[in-house]
Formats: sequence, C-alpha cells, structure tokens
Amino acid sequence: MKARFIILALFVAAAVGLSAAAATSSAQRQSAGPPDTYVADWDAIGSQAFTAARLSPAEGHVIFAYVAIAVYDSVMAVEGGYRPFAIEVEAPQGASAEAALATAAHRVLVHYLPDQAVTILDPAYAASLATIPDGQAKMDGVATGEQVAGLLIAQRADDGFRAPVIYTPPDPPIPGVWIPTAPTPPIGTYLGLMRPFSLASADQFRPNGPPALSSRRWAREYNEVKEIGSSTSTTRTAEQTLAARFWAEPPVQQARGSLRKLVLDHQLDVVDAARFMAMTSVVYADALIACFDAKYHYAFWRPITAIRAGDTDGNDATGGDRDWSPLLPATPNHPEYPSAHSCVTPAGGRVIARFLGTGQIDFTVPSLTGLGDRHFDRVRDLEYDVGNARIWGGIHYRSAVEDGIEIGRKTAHQVLAHHFHRSEP
Repeated sequence: MKARFIILALFVAAAVGLSAAAATSSAQRQSAGPPDTYVADWDAIGSQAFTAARLSPAEGHVIFAYVAIAVYDSVMAVEGGYRPFAIEVEAPQGASAEAALATAAHRVLVHYLPDQAVTILDPAYAASLATIPDGQAKMDGVATGEQVAGLLIAQRADDGFRAPVIYTPPDPPIPGVWIPTAPTPPIGTYLGLMRPFSLASADQFRPNGPPALSSRRWAREYNEVKEIGSSTSTTRTAEQTLAARFWAEPPVQQARGSLRKLVLDHQLDVVDAARFMAMTSVVYADALIACFDAKYHYAFWRPITAIRAGDTDGNDATGGDRDWSPLLPATPNHPEYPSAHSCVTPAGGRVIARFLGTGQIDFTVPSLTGLGDRHFDRVRDLEYDVGNARIWGGIHYRSAVEDGIEIGRKTAHQVLAHHFHRSEP
C-alpha cells in the first residue's frame, strides 16, 4: 500500500436521492469496507488534467459528472448494493472494482481531455494499475471499466456538451441586458441547451427572473452591491473581503478538493466513495445546467456594467458611477442572473447532509491560494458564506444569489429522489 501512494503521488501532487432508509445517523460516517483511495486518486488526477487543459468551470463540472458516473456505475457492476445511474452491466464474479473504476475514469478523461493523455492520464493509469495484482480479477475489472465508459460516452454523445452556440450582445447596449465583460468568447453558452443528467429539462426549475429596473427591489440590490462590493468600499469588513476572495478561487478545483477531503476524512470504502462522488457531481452538473439556462434566457447585466451606466436604467434611485470597479477584478464572462456559485455549492452541501444523514455536515473547503480553509457545520452556513461572498466581491446582486440557491435546492432534491438508491434484493 505504501508503494502505491508513492507511485500515485507523482501524478496527483499537482492537483490541487438518497432515500432516508439509505442514510446513516452519524456525521462521523464510517464505511463497512476498508478505506478506499482509488476514487479520490482518480478525482485528483482528473483535476490535474483539467487544470492543465485550462478549461472553463462550465466544462469542468460536466466533465467530472461524466467521470463520476462512469466510476460509480463500474463499481456498482462489480460490488452491487445500489442501482447504477446510467449504465447497467454485469461484471464477472470476483472482478476488481479498483481496476474497473481506474479504467472507466481514464477512458472518460482521455475522451474529454485528449491533449492530457500522454503527459498526465496515461502515466497515471499505468501507475494505478501497477498497484493492483495481476490476474483474472484485474483483467475482468479492466474489461468492465472499458465497457461502462464506452457505453456512457456513446449515451452522452449528442447531449449538447460544447455545442457551438453564439451569444450576440445588443449593439448599441440596452439597459439591463448583459454585455460580455472580457474580450474572450462568453462562457457556457451551450449549457442551458444541454440534455441534463437527471432533470427533465434544463428549464425545469427556471426562476422568475431578476427584478425590474423600475422596481424598488432593483434599486435596493443595486445600491447594496455598489456600496459593499466596490473595490474601494469602506463598509465591507476584512472578513467579508477574505470570503469574497476565497470564493473567487478556481471553483472546479476548489470543489473537487473539498469532496476528496470528505471521502478521505470519513474513510469511505470503494462503494460509498464512488456513490458520494457521483451524487455530488451529478447535482453540481445539473444545477449548473439549470443555472445557465436561466443566465442566457434572462441575460441580465453585471454590476460592473450596470453601475457604470446607472443613469440609463430609468430608476431615479440608482445613481451611476462611471469609475466604479468591483472588489474582484475579473468579473465572470457570462450573464449575472442567477449566481452559478450559489446554484452549485450550497446544493453540494445538501448532498453531503443527505449522505451523512445529519444537518451537521462538518464540511471543510480547502483554499487553493493560501487564504486559509473554511469550515461549515451546517448547509445554511455554507449558503450564507458563498452567497454573500458574491455580493461582497461586487459581481452579483442579492436576487441572483437567492434564486441560485433555490435552483440548487430543487436540483439536489430531484436528483436524490430518483437516483443512488439501494438496489432490489
């Protein structure tokens, strides 16, 4: 086992519902089998490859859903216990679950991140398989992983991922309508047109939209972010500034690191680790798809655009400031409403609560940039922190945060109500 960690460290060091009957009653959940690290290893390898590929968060959450489903369905084919999510196959008796999941993860990652195969993914796969004893169990596991991954890739081939969808901003600008905030192409234009993993459609939980520019609510939210989200704010506290900067770290890598930490801290076995990662990854992906459906449907402007053009919105209570800048210098290059972090991150907290069977989630999100880890005891603490941080950072209004959290809540409930249940005896 020690040799295994040494070998895999070379490749991962750079990587920075469930029904009530299936839940446990303790936040200190321990699995029945021996602690597994292969699931976490392959998530870390995937994070390393994703980072090297320099892709957007919109691509990352979807790719990790593909990987997590392939891993989960491969483990279920070998170990059983829970219903597969997408692909149901029967593995030969005695097949290695570790060989199956490593093969499935490698095959899916190579498919979606082909440029990382030679430098990261292939060497990591060889190292991973080298830790599994040669023999029939290993060969059967490899065959099972190959089968599951191949079928999943074929099943999702026409789901709309990375489809060429063009956003055309208004010219001249129209008050309230989103204008890209970077010279690069807008992010995630295809997401709202994708076939979700569990939702009936991307617009299943579409909210009612941002407040009207003539409303008192708009003026209140505008002036809130104008004051507390400014780069020169005198009302934002040091802790609020820290939170805003923490949640501006690369969101996919930050999220994956937090999920791996939970798997390892709770010493989950291969079944529970694969299941937990699939639960959170599917919820993340579908919440993001639902979120981006609303984003490009409403195409609402960001604070950096709205506040500099505040005198054009027809509301006397929103004074403009042509020199205004947000605390966070890089406003995400996609529409403001709803907040993607608010759609995704608190939804992950709800999955953790259901998986652990308690409202005390005991969840730590590690920092990637030395800002210090952030710990959350309850889902509502996570909601408060990440949601407000987007306002404190000057990139979102309060309605975008509140409606984003609601999208995530509904998505988590839907996914967990229909998937990851125990299989029939």
